[in-house]
Amino acid sequence: MIKDVHVTGQDNRVRKYLAPKAILYTQGQVFHIDALLKRQEFQISTSEPHCTVLKNEGGSNAAFLLDFGMEFAGGIRLAVETCTGEATPVLRLRFGESVGEAMSDVGQNGSSNDHSPRDFEVKTTSFSDLEFGQTGFRFVRIDLLSPKTSVRLKAVTGVFTYRNIEYKGSFRCSDPLLNTIYDVAAYTCHLNMQHMLWDGIKRDRLVWIGDIHPEMLTIRTVFGEDRCIEEGLDYAIKKAPLPDYPNGMVTYAMWWLLICRDWYFTTGRDTFIQEHAAYIRALLLQLCELVDENGADRLAQYPTGYFLDWPTFEKEDAKAGVRALFSLALRAGAELCEHIDCHELAGQCRKYAALLTTKAFPALAKASVAMMALAGHMDSANAAERLLKDGTAGFSTFMSYYILTALARSGHTAEALDLLKNYYGGMLAAGATTFWEDFSLDWYRDGSRIDTLIPPGGYDIHRDNGAFCYTGYRHSLCHGWSSAPTAFLAEQVLGITFAEPGGRRVRIQPCLGALEYAEGTFPTPFGIIAVHHSRQTDGSIRSDIKLPDGILSI
Repeated sequence: MIKDVHVTGQDNRVRKYLAPKAILYTQGQVFHIDALLKRQEFQISTSEPHCTVLKNEGGSNAAFLLDFGMEFAGGIRLAVETCTGEATPVLRLRFGESVGEAMSDVGQNGSSNDHSPRDFEVKTTSFSDLEFGQTGFRFVRIDLLSPKTSVRLKAVTGVFTYRNIEYKGSFRCSDPLLNTIYDVAAYTCHLNMQHMLWDGIKRDRLVWIGDIHPEMLTIRTVFGEDRCIEEGLDYAIKKAPLPDYPNGMVTYAMWWLLICRDWYFTTGRDTFIQEHAAYIRALLLQLCELVDENGADRLAQYPTGYFLDWPTFEKEDAKAGVRALFSLALRAGAELCEHIDCHELAGQCRKYAALLTTKAFPALAKASVAMMALAGHMDSANAAERLLKDGTAGFSTFMSYYILTALARSGHTAEALDLLKNYYGGMLAAGATTFWEDFSLDWYRDGSRIDTLIPPGGYDIHRDNGAFCYTGYRHSLCHGWSSAPTAFLAEQVLGITFAEPGGRRVRIQPCLGALEYAEGTFPTPFGIIAVHHSRQTDGSIRSDIKLPDGILSI
């Protein structure tokens, strides 16, 4: 009986089946391929009138390439009516986030089977209905490898695996491109909310705590309170207890504190802070020891002590950004200490946070400049000038929230929105249905889309770009840290921020830039805030605000 089964866990995700949207390529003897585009019932029978037939009789192996029209997490379901031939048919499955990746072999241009296998062989039999794969993909290529065999396929269906949660936050404005960016960013984050909160659904299906901060901002903006944040925080420190740091990186301990503070402001639950009080105290004492009385830091003792992001790693201009992050983390720690009655430690944290402003380091990278501006280590006008220089050059998906927010806080919301549209709009123009691990407008050329077949010797935007640890096809095209435009649009355009933990008091200070109107919703523990801001003929902004019971606007 089911009640007697020893259960070790439960999958809280749901599954839906997706029909392919298009056939992009065929090879060899493939017949009735369009049958795969038709909606089919699941049950196999002994007389299927509409089957796609793959046959190998010499020459090229039968093969085809499917496009499901959108990136998703999961695998495929193969419904096979009959197989014939001298041996059990073997099919080769190749998943891809781009056409180029699905058409490539393992080992080519960064294509690999690490994290989640995307290229493997399976045996099939008559009247079989089996599922294969668990990865992130949009495209799948299927080859019949066995000679002198044939396979009649009733259906190849995408198995979409995701958490069935409500989109409580929303954003609409007079610019359709910004609306699309918000929606795609929210979907990107949603896909990475799987067993745990991951970086990516194809690669880095791991809990990288620093990378989770932008995802946390999206989750609180779109979905509200969700268990995956606290699960990620707990998992990180469980796997790396003190004196080690989350993921073995001291800067990720800083991000852990920022996530804790920001999540506490989201939920307002004192129990969450109290449960982590001992760890918070011990971590802050350990971090304070890394700053001396002259403001010098001891981060160089760690191999990744000055890791802010990959573009600045092991470069001198990363130090200024990391020290700004350090200062922000200590201030966040001080706020947490006040809530757990550690007032002396709170004062110590503020002291060392201030000392971190006393040493000057070059800040050439926009990531470092943004962090310095947010920490008050650089005046806003100087920061804005540097951040606006050369447009999207030096922009990145991971640091986009911090760059855009630093610009908005300096009075440059309109310019920030232009950068957002140019940068993220560039990914959309390249065929993106989710936002990528990294991107540069320099990558995009006319016709260089991820959903087109690349001619021999042609340019492939996925294969021919990327840097650091994510080059070529290894590069993730669905990365949770790229979802932060949702938070930026809600906080800076709709103007919604919490004035105290739990959101009992909120500030609503919209800034439309060049927009004619902006409206949306924002989740709180007390219900949904709804706002509509519109520009009047005299240039002023009219705001219609609906607040749940128990919330005050200040």
